[in-house]
Amino acid sequence: MSRFSFLVALAVASCAMAPAGVAQAAKAYTVNTDPLPLRATPSERGKAVAMLPPSSTVERANDRSNTRVIYRTPDGKVKEGWIPARFLSAVPVDSSPFKKLSAENEALKAQAAQLQNDSTGLSQKEKNLTDKLSTLSAAYEELKKGSVNYLKLKAEYDSAKTGLDSARKSMQTLVRENEELKLYHNIQWFLAGGVVLLLGWFMGWSSTRWRKKRKQSYYL
Repeated sequence: MSRFSFLVALAVASCAMAPAGVAQAAKAYTVNTDPLPLRATPSERGKAVAMLPPSSTVERANDRSNTRVIYRTPDGKVKEGWIPARFLSAVPVDSSPFKKLSAENEALKAQAAQLQNDSTGLSQKEKNLTDKLSTLSAAYEELKKGSVNYLKLKAEYDSAKTGLDSARKSMQTLVRENEELKLYHNIQWFLAGGVVLLLGWFMGWSSTRWRKKRKQSYYL
């Protein structure tokens, strides 16, 4: 057997003997702000084998709702366990895209809260105007038969009715803007999720391709 044939056979045998999970492992980053337990089982009641500091780097072993990961402690020890997938991100939490999305999300939340407060204020204003209109309507009915204050009361009635109509239109506008803002917020996070998934796939693909090239270079 020639040296080239021997090297090819050795490479094929190495690939066949390699663990299936290794090729699928991909780097990920935790998004926790408090210490996150790394559990021995997928259950959230499983025994904690380690506590992951905020923004820890791990190796993802699967893509389920509870993800098995490999964590290397600062002193070099390897810990394997399970954490919820919602605490994992394909990019570090201190990266520019993540910070930008977080800032935009906070701004959208603040705008939504302001619109909610404005809507509440307008609802109260509408109620007050409605009560006032009801009172004026009752008084108007009593006085319109001959009261000397009929014209004055009618003017107040018309003014209150106009104010109520204006308040209702303003509230409808705010409700519509609030719905549009919620839709924009959902679209932003949907697109952000797509970007994160695409980035994770690209990183995994690049890592696998680099390993293959490196492995081939060992035999050349």
